[in-house]
Amino acid sequence: MWTIFLMLISILVVVTAVMVPLQVRYLKAMKEEMKRKRLSQQEYFSKMPIQEEMLHATAQGNIFIIPANFIAWLWLKWKKEI
Repeated sequence: MWTIFLMLISILVVVTAVMVPLQVRYLKAMKEEMKRKRLSQQEYFSKMPIQEEMLHATAQGNIFIIPANFIAWLWLKWKKEI
């Protein structure tokens, strides 16, 4: 039982380590696109095609990626890039 728990924690740590740089780039690109199109966040998401909206929801809402999303958000807040 203990080994299964350690294995799951190890997988979560590896997934988080791999996903943080990807999420940082994703969040930066979204912010740049909002600036380029001169849209607020609400307008940006309301004008997003349904396919992109579904991809975004899947990418941001996956239970294994939530820690990476949070760390990436904190990183960008700390760097004042968001």
